[in-house]
Amino acid sequence: MNAKKQYKATLWFLALLLTFIGGTFVSCSDDANEWPIDKSYDRLYTTTNFSVEKSMATSVIVKFNGVKDATKYVFEFSLDSLAFNEIVRTEEVKADTLTPYSSGKTVVQTEYLKLFEDLYGTTRYSVRVKAVNEQTGSESIWNKVSFETPAEQIFTTVTPGIKDVTMRWDAEKMVSTLRLGQTAEGDTTWLQTVTLTDEMKRNGETLVEGLTPGTDYIAQILNDSFLRGTWKFRTLGSAVGQTIEVSPGDDLLELLTNATHETVTLVFTGGQEYDIANQLRIPENVVNIYFAGKAVNGQKPVLNMTKGLRLSGNKGNICFQAVIMDDNMGEAYWFNPDKNNVDLYSFQNCEIRNIPRTLLYINNDGVNFREIRIDDCILHNIGTSGYGMLNIGKSSVVMETISITNTTLCEIGDQMMDLRCKIDLFKVDCCTFCNYTTKLQKWIRADNKRAPKEAKVTNTIFCGPNGGQKMNHGYNDYSGWLEFSSCYLTSDFPEGDNKFTNAARLSLNTDEMFVDPQNLDFHLKPGVNFKGKGSAGDPRWW
Repeated sequence: MNAKKQYKATLWFLALLLTFIGGTFVSCSDDANEWPIDKSYDRLYTTTNFSVEKSMATSVIVKFNGVKDATKYVFEFSLDSLAFNEIVRTEEVKADTLTPYSSGKTVVQTEYLKLFEDLYGTTRYSVRVKAVNEQTGSESIWNKVSFETPAEQIFTTVTPGIKDVTMRWDAEKMVSTLRLGQTAEGDTTWLQTVTLTDEMKRNGETLVEGLTPGTDYIAQILNDSFLRGTWKFRTLGSAVGQTIEVSPGDDLLELLTNATHETVTLVFTGGQEYDIANQLRIPENVVNIYFAGKAVNGQKPVLNMTKGLRLSGNKGNICFQAVIMDDNMGEAYWFNPDKNNVDLYSFQNCEIRNIPRTLLYINNDGVNFREIRIDDCILHNIGTSGYGMLNIGKSSVVMETISITNTTLCEIGDQMMDLRCKIDLFKVDCCTFCNYTTKLQKWIRADNKRAPKEAKVTNTIFCGPNGGQKMNHGYNDYSGWLEFSSCYLTSDFPEGDNKFTNAARLSLNTDEMFVDPQNLDFHLKPGVNFKGKGSAGDPRWW
């Protein structure tokens, strides 16, 4: 073949090849998007974020981002830690009912918070979410997270007696059993389980008897296997020594002088009044004494001790428990020790009233108290003739702790405390302090040179007009060692130049906040929005 013919043949071959390739390309381009579809991938995208914002005893707040084209979100809860073989709850939330927590430029950038309630405390849950388009039926895959709720507390009050305990709880909560254990050195021995009757459940209350005085116990309330509340308490009186039942008219000094043990529990019966006409001097043979009230139909006994208390010799524990102490404006210095040492001087679940000057006055050398403790008490009309509730003005006195907790203090005069002794810890927590007519110029009097090694005033509400008198936190400026974080001042509480450092000022006055404060009812009025609810003030009003 000559060169000319070979050239033509080559051109013809190339043209034929190009025609074939071009036809192939045209054929492919016509079907370019006709790929088969795997239906397992025909779904919505899952949320880009799913997390627990806050876990509470009976509820959880979850946070998640929106999903494009989702019309609803499905949440499932399980108790089997992300396996989801045991679904215990399913909830659906319509997308158009959600309010953005944080709005983004697109749906997937928008964050939502969702609250789920009616969970159990001390329980590990798993929760997962998927997005659904109800029109197309398409769904996202699940996004899941695990969390644990903290301990729940449905007990409202636990009132120990000498050999019994009354327990009350939120009657709207589902419960089945209550169990009681004895605690010692960190160990618990479970003693009994009480199956709660329908009547107990309706009333939210039961009485457990057969306990030992002066003993530490723990109570738990459950619904099936779910723990709903825990409370530790100590029965009144002493586990050792002699217990004496007191009748109205008995001579207390004679009973104590004839006691056969150095530890004595005097038991007073609720609903009765005991007129103690003479000054009560605890004799030397009694080292530890407990004045214990036995409640009857919810009533405490009343001790009319108008001549006060004195001591012979040094003492271990002097404890008043579940009694009403009324001085009837009699003895000005209700307890004025002379050269005595005392380990513990305490008041638990008491009402103390009508003392013209002070509950404790120490102005003698050679007096030392290890601890003063006031807990779960109501004190009113004390120190209105001066000197204040506690007066320890002797600089030679050495003390470890003064603790005032879970207590309401009303109409306290001069100062709550004169504290010019050497002390390791001064603590006030969860108290309500209110003066309406009594004028109190300084809340505490101390000596900066002998300031407590540690001072804690927390979760306390200061309220009332204080008789129109401005109140200082102290006789001088104690802000270097005394401050009031997590405390609150009502709008009518008149603050002096020495401010209650770091306390929060409220917009409501005392009458606007509380039901009947002038008659010692500090429950919040319905509808009052108070940031410190459930954490500040005397818990009896929560």
